[in-house]
Amino acid sequence: MASRTHIVTARKEQRAGLAHFMARVLKERDRAAKKLDPDSVHDLRVALRRCRTMADALSTFDPEKSLRAMKKASRRTFRSLGQLRDVQVMREWIKKLAPAGDPLASRLLESLAQSEAAAKAESTAALNEFDAHKWRRWSRDLAERSRRIAPDSLVFQHLALERCLEAREAHRFAMRSRSRVSWHRVRIALKHFRYTVENFLPSHHEEWITDLKLVQDLLGEVHDLDVMRTEFRRVAAGVESSELEQWLAHIEALRAERLSAYRAKTSGKNSLWNVWFAGLPAGPRLEEAAFATLATWASFRDPNFDHSLKVTSLALELFDGFSTSLLNHTFRDAEARRILQAASLLHDVGRVKKDAGHHKRSFRMISKLTPPIGWTKDEIFSAALVARYHRSAEPRLEHKDYASLQPAEQERVGWLAATLRVADGLDSDHRGRILKVSVQRDRTALIIRAAGYVHDVDSAAMLARKKHLLETLCECPVVIQPAESQPATRLTSIAS
Repeated sequence: MASRTHIVTARKEQRAGLAHFMARVLKERDRAAKKLDPDSVHDLRVALRRCRTMADALSTFDPEKSLRAMKKASRRTFRSLGQLRDVQVMREWIKKLAPAGDPLASRLLESLAQSEAAAKAESTAALNEFDAHKWRRWSRDLAERSRRIAPDSLVFQHLALERCLEAREAHRFAMRSRSRVSWHRVRIALKHFRYTVENFLPSHHEEWITDLKLVQDLLGEVHDLDVMRTEFRRVAAGVESSELEQWLAHIEALRAERLSAYRAKTSGKNSLWNVWFAGLPAGPRLEEAAFATLATWASFRDPNFDHSLKVTSLALELFDGFSTSLLNHTFRDAEARRILQAASLLHDVGRVKKDAGHHKRSFRMISKLTPPIGWTKDEIFSAALVARYHRSAEPRLEHKDYASLQPAEQERVGWLAATLRVADGLDSDHRGRILKVSVQRDRTALIIRAAGYVHDVDSAAMLARKKHLLETLCECPVVIQPAESQPATRLTSIAS
């Protein structure tokens, strides 16, 4: 039984992932090029949508230009097939609902036949333009990069939570406004949530897919009916108004029926929203997911992210040691600790281009980040400033971004930057030799004992520069001494 389960899991993995669906696009493209029938159009759009959705999600973290190039190259084909698919779906609705000989339905079918011919011509041109050679090359290049973030990881759970929150907000607005546009926005937002779960959370996908597909189909049919109502009005010139009113009343009844079914699934104690949110990160798990998201974003930009992980570990140990030593009230603030953790993880992202001035580049890059769930823009800005001061110039009022802060915030940034500077100095050779640090304070000095530290002229000179800000703030010498080495512990990725 165990081996059989393993085989089934392996087969599912082979049918998932960016490489699989990029190959599927080429296969479905060849089939659609022969005959643009509803099935082939639908299957190619599904494969393209999968690729585009994964590219959207991955480009949130990965700056690789091929992700955007792939999405841009598929845009015309995807849109033209969408227009054709809309016409084909509309024809199916009319044929299913219209009584024999209905003059208004016949007129609409004639109009749709002309639209379908034009849509097929556009789709054929787009398929001919589609560059299969580039698509294969992108597939090879992107497949390995896409595997750097594991399915079901906290990173994708955080992404799914973002999509779920966006969908619920759209749902709440639609429940109040009840407009056609607002229901369409809910449908789109639920699509994004569904595709995120479908592509990146396989464990949740099996549990949630039936309900996700149901509510998306219900809102999809509401959208189809809204479009059909508009089309009937467009072709109704010269037709008796009673015939049009009958069609409109029938469409409204079908629409109300589907919205009622949607509300039944998304309201009350057993609402699907409650089910979905219960399966996504909350509380301490959400905080862990936020840091995993920040770390993953940094890992695609920082050329030596293991160094940043080590610096983060040392910075947090110093923070806790300073807290025990009652060095400053900043080190008794949980928010300050997580700002330091974020700044430490992200401090070297500016090295993605070149080393010169990378601390300033890191500041600009971090400042533009969308805050993870539970974080504010002010916290991200503080983390960006702390990262900016991990090297080179110390905080000064001549720096406009630092000067823009309130005095209490300036004090916090100063202490956290001083902590990060020392942590970064302790791993200046990027070899991870410092295993652990501890802090002791006496009447004359602040003593940092570092297991693995070897005192020599070069390291002493470098650390003298790194600890200057800390010495200025605490108004006493900071002494860094070797300590007895402890057994090395395995460094695990914060993004796991």
